[in-house]
Parts: sequence; C-alpha cells; structure tokens
Amino acid sequence: MSADELVKLLAELKAAYDGFTWESALWTQVSSRRSPYRTLVMFGLSARTKDALLVEMCLEFFERFPTADELAQAVGSIADDARGMVRPGQAPFVESMSRALRQSVPRDRESLLQIWGVGEKISECVLAYGWGRDALPLDANCVRVLERVMGVERRKGRPQEPGPLRERLKSVYLKQSERFSELAIRMVDVHEILRLHGQVCCTRTPDCARCPVSQCLARRDPRDEEIQIGWPLTTWDDWRELINEPVSV
Repeated sequence: MSADELVKLLAELKAAYDGFTWESALWTQVSSRRSPYRTLVMFGLSARTKDALLVEMCLEFFERFPTADELAQAVGSIADDARGMVRPGQAPFVESMSRALRQSVPRDRESLLQIWGVGEKISECVLAYGWGRDALPLDANCVRVLERVMGVERRKGRPQEPGPLRERLKSVYLKQSERFSELAIRMVDVHEILRLHGQVCCTRTPDCARCPVSQCLARRDPRDEEIQIGWPLTTWDDWRELINEPVSV
C-alpha cells in the first residue's frame, strides 16, 4: 500500500465514523487522569480476553491493588493475592510486573519488553495510552482491514505478522506527518481508526455493502449508498475509563 492509498483509506474511515472521539483528542481531555500503571495492567491482561471479562478482571484487580506501589509491595505474596482475579497463565505477568514496578512504570519500549508477557503490541499500547507518546499497537482487527484492502491472501488462514506491517505504517506516518496533521490523525489514531472499522464493519464476516472504503481489493459486494454504518458512540467507553485514575468523590 502506497502512502497516498493509506492516507486516503484513513481519511475515508475517519469521515465515516464522524463524531467518534479518537485517542489523540481524548488525551487532551483526560491526560491528567490517565494512569500508566492501570494501562499496563489492563493491556497486559487483555490477551485472548473479551472486553467484558477484561473489565471485570481489572475492576477486581484495581480494588486489591489500586496503585503501582501497592502492587510492588505485594511481590512476595503476589501469586496468592492474584489467584482468582486473573487466569492461571497470567500469573507470571503479574509477578514480573510487580517486580518491575519497584521503580516505576517504564517509559521506554526496551524496559517494557523486559516484563514477562509484554510484547511489541502491549509495549506500544502502554507508550500510546499510558504515556501519550507516538506509538502504533496494531491489533488483529487492524491487520485484517489492511490485508483486505490490499487484497493479501492469508497463508492457511493466518494473518501476516504485525511487526513488519507496523514499522511500514510508522515510516509512512513519519514521512507524511504534515498530511496526517491536516487530517488531525496522530499515530495512535491510525490504530484506532482501523481497529474500530475492523470491529464494526470489516469483521471476520465483512459487511461490504456498508463499507465506505472506495478501493478495497477484497470487496465482495458493491456499496449501498443508502446504508449507513451504524455504530454506538459509547464504543470502548468501558475500558477507556478503566485506564484513568478514578474520580475522587
């Protein structure tokens, strides 16, 4: 996908979801409340976990460990304390995180990657949502949208690795920074625009009749101009609020 094609795709999708508050705009409203600690916990526990269950897990977790300091102090008994709140396979992440937080939530990718279970995607999430830095998480929904638009055939039904694709998109973003600035699209917004479309319209069974993308090499049906996408403005509100410090009563 060329730079022009990517910019056009993102511009079309952003216009189609007009009214939605993307992360860069949300950050200006809530950055004073945004918690790198809560962000690390939530995205660290999010792997293979549906949003509804994730919210329940995190609410219980934050009730027991409301701050990074309290989690760090529990390092000796963390296995017992976390039992029942997280899945068994997530315990090593909690233990590794509690040791790392004796200092503070890392602000750089290399330090984040030292935490057990934290890979490129989670580290990008913490940098973008926790610290407000330019980063590009790029989840499976994003990859699916881009593959279809580009007409990429999946090998045995498996998506391509997100790492190389992420770096190509970052490179395009940086080289086309002025154009993205004119569209009010920050790097994290690239992720959110693609992710939302992948969840609402370009799902595993795509609704091509509603898709606003003008040039998609995998389109099955022509667009029906009378059909609107239709999506709730409250999408993601549950987990977005979860990574903010609670409002004092």
